[in-house]
Amino acid sequence: MNLKKELIIRSIKIFDIGYITSIYLILGIILAKSVDNYLGKFDEEEENKKPVLRVILEVILFAWVIGVVIYIVRNIVPMIPFPLNGIQGYDHLKVKELTSGFTFIITFIYYQNYYQKKITSLYLRLENKKLIKTSLLAPLNF
Repeated sequence: MNLKKELIIRSIKIFDIGYITSIYLILGIILAKSVDNYLGKFDEEEENKKPVLRVILEVILFAWVIGVVIYIVRNIVPMIPFPLNGIQGYDHLKVKELTSGFTFIITFIYYQNYYQKKITSLYLRLENKKLIKTSLLAPLNF
């Protein structure tokens, strides 16, 4: 492969990675905010009234739903056309970032305030009930 073609392909790939990352970032923010709007404001008092086991099951169920949403998004994004696909033989579908969805996963979870508060609340409740042994972490010098 000649140098000019190699530079063109690599330039397209760099642009493609940014394109994919942008799509995942935007989808992550939109879906996270949609979930927060749907669930409403997190109510600490109401959460503390629930039994710990129920809260644990809710967190697991929520994580399950997050996993399904991630799967769906990772399968939809490759269907979005890339404008430079085919130039100099470039194949958009071979870019690993297209199916990894790393940016989406991080963004989607990070911007879900409701879920973060729910997990934090659960953690504090478990810690207060001494179900989490923080002394186990002491040898790690945290």
